[in-house]
Amino acid sequence: MPKNKDKELQDIYNKVFAQAIRHMKKYEPQMVAGTLMAIAIRLYKTSLSNDGFSEMLQTILDSEKDIKSYFDDKETIH
Repeated sequence: MPKNKDKELQDIYNKVFAQAIRHMKKYEPQMVAGTLMAIAIRLYKTSLSNDGFSEMLQTILDSEKDIKSYFDDKETIH
């Protein structure tokens, strides 16, 4: 990924993460996560081919053991 794309990806991640943290002050974390997941899946369904969409979902399932909890990080969620 080109450096500017890395920067863009980090920028959008930081912005969406900050919004998620703000929403968790009012709503349960599972509600926030479920909403983000529903939006993400619809975005993938809209932008990928049927095969690409299926491959993306399989990739997510296959990476289950690699996904860390935020509690695993040294950073504190505010």
